[in-house]
Amino acid sequence: MKFGLIVEANVPVGLTQHRRYQQMISEAVYAEEAGFDFWGASEQHFMGNIGMSATEVMYAAVAAKTTRIRLRHMIRLLLKFNHPLRIAEQLATLDLISNGRAELGTGRSNSLIALNAFGVSPTETRAQWNESLDIIAKAISEDWVEHKGKYWEIPPCFLTPKPLQEPHPPLSVAASSMEMHQIAGEKGIGCMGFDNYLGWGRVEDAAKLYKNAITHPSQQVGKVVNDTLSFLVLPAYCAKTHERAIAEGGPTVINFLRIVVQAYDQLAEASPDYAYMAESKMINAMLDDIEVLLEHTPGVLCGTPEYFVEQISRLKEAGYDEVILRVDGDMTHRQIMEAVDLIGNHVIPHFASPRNVVTGSPFAEGTKFLP
Repeated sequence: MKFGLIVEANVPVGLTQHRRYQQMISEAVYAEEAGFDFWGASEQHFMGNIGMSATEVMYAAVAAKTTRIRLRHMIRLLLKFNHPLRIAEQLATLDLISNGRAELGTGRSNSLIALNAFGVSPTETRAQWNESLDIIAKAISEDWVEHKGKYWEIPPCFLTPKPLQEPHPPLSVAASSMEMHQIAGEKGIGCMGFDNYLGWGRVEDAAKLYKNAITHPSQQVGKVVNDTLSFLVLPAYCAKTHERAIAEGGPTVINFLRIVVQAYDQLAEASPDYAYMAESKMINAMLDDIEVLLEHTPGVLCGTPEYFVEQISRLKEAGYDEVILRVDGDMTHRQIMEAVDLIGNHVIPHFASPRNVVTGSPFAEGTKFLP
């Protein structure tokens, strides 16, 4: 089981954006020290105090201060305002300056505000994502790329620079619908799954669907299959006691979910392609009882290291290879660093090297060590 940390530049009230961005860089550096396998940001626009609109700049800063942790775009929007060749150029450049640590996680946006601002119809996001992904895969894996499609027409051109990784950096997509889990498998790319807070049944069914589809990718993009299945936890907070976790992380959980449900409801009404998002409204009844919510879905984790181990073990049993934690929100930088530290010291080792985890003394009380 691998562990990733995702940030979305959630700036608490009273803090400056300048300060928060500096904090996020230090959090990424500490995530590497704590044992996280990868770090990334989700491209978001016009969301007030939430959103990282220029993720490619942030990755350069983090790459310069780290040496091991992989740098995954989570999520880069493959829509017409982001030209696929520019994304390919930026990905290749990041791969070079990070010594081969770049990955491209993609998506089609979950914000009607951003779509309206950039003039993208919600009914066309899937088609634009699909076409852009094909162009990017060719650009980073072949000498020449040429394309003629509905949204882009590209004469023969040679991408410079080329990425360091062979045959190219791993490709994946964020998937919150069952249909997108199927599409990810058919395309032979990694799947960063999310259950829309619909519960464990949905989590397990989605894993089965993807794992079945990825065994025979009928529409493979790129030169190599990436069969990694991740699960997005939005948000997550870990503390030494359950009571402290709820007190410090609970407000972030509830506030974030209220925003998500509202945004998803707007998208569901805007396009049949997003209609499934209306299902998320079912969690409204749980927002007054966080304990019920935590029992219902692994899409939210808020508790002790032992609780994290228990829930993530269940995800592993369901077929997931990675967990991506959003430790970001209305908590302080110190609280975020402490949560990252707890996860690194008391959660990740249970999956990375379980035999090295000390769970108690092997000797009974009164054991004689010498005759």
